[in-house]
Amino acid sequence: MIEKCIKCDATMPDERVHLGYRECVECSSVEPYSAHVVYPHKTGAFVQPVSSSVKKDLQRLDRRAVKVGGKINAPQAREWKMPEPKKQKVSPQPKQKVFTNQVTFNDSFKQCIDTYKQKGYVVTVNYLKQLYKKNKITLTTKTQLVNVLTSIHMLDRKTRKKYFRRINA
Repeated sequence: MIEKCIKCDATMPDERVHLGYRECVECSSVEPYSAHVVYPHKTGAFVQPVSSSVKKDLQRLDRRAVKVGGKINAPQAREWKMPEPKKQKVSPQPKQKVFTNQVTFNDSFKQCIDTYKQKGYVVTVNYLKQLYKKNKITLTTKTQLVNVLTSIHMLDRKTRKKYFRRINA
């Protein structure tokens, strides 16, 4: 199927004839399509056929098409600079309250072991929480005591009895 251009009588390729064109590429008044890549997701892109004027507008708007290091064309646009930090007034820090009614680690450890022997693990942990809430022990002391209690509670009965005998001796 050999077709000729209606304007210049040159032979046209079969592909162009198959698409329904009657003019060759040189005689055609239709603007060639351009491609714009659309990124709906960072790993997936698709090509959108558009005219060259639309492509220029889309590239102007698309953040991925911006050239790095290019000059700013807008007359109102100025280079943004980070503002200087404001100097803040240094006010004296309020003195922290010092609590003198806190129990030492050794005393709280003895109380903790006695409570554990009599009432069990859960009651002892709740007792330590109450001591901490009332500010009788520090957070560090509470954490250390809970760790020791957990270690003791995880032992089997026989080993736990040996441990308590060793502490009392």
